Amino acid sequence: MGGEPLGQRLQDKPPLWGTAGIESLIPEMLAQGMIGYPFTCPDMIGGGEIVAMAEQGATDQEFFVRYAQIAALSPMMQFSVRPSRVLDDVHLAAVRAALAVRASLLPLILDLVDEAARTGEPIVRPMAYHASGLENVTDQFFLGPDLIVAPVTTPGATERRVAIPAGRWRGDDGTVVEGPTAVTVRCDLARIPRFERLTDA
Repeated sequence: MGGEPLGQRLQDKPPLWGTAGIESLIPEMLAQGMIGYPFTCPDMIGGGEIVAMAEQGATDQEFFVRYAQIAALSPMMQFSVRPSRVLDDVHLAAVRAALAVRASLLPLILDLVDEAARTGEPIVRPMAYHASGLENVTDQFFLGPDLIVAPVTTPGATERRVAIPAGRWRGDDGTVVEGPTAVTVRCDLARIPRFERLTDA
């Protein structure tokens, strides 16, 4: 049914840091988009694998926030549990900040949804889709051709490296970067690092 207008959620994930859990979300969403499923959802926020969640006990609040940030800039998002039930005020505020980013970018997301319905083109795109030489970058993605999203997938991170293709790019913090390059950016709990392509007026 590739190419059909079907929502496709990733397989249930355990609530784990690392390649078996949160680090698998972006590569698998990219793969789904490239094989004909553009309307992808990165499993339930917090992890949807029931047995592993039951064994985990208390929610890892930082993990929940970082999961929500990935989902916020995906075509669809779904919570495994109501955030206010499992998060303290600081972490709940970070999830709300991610939802605010999604709301601000919803016109772009909906335009990409319409485009995918017409053309089958993925909404979440590998870096190499629009920038040669970045075939091995699988922990960030293009949302359409002009926005780079670089979520955090490692515990305790306060900064991360972001690969920047050729051109001029403005970060969500207002900094302007000339590519191609790689930059290290702050990624405090409430931040989803992202860069928008600048075009000459």
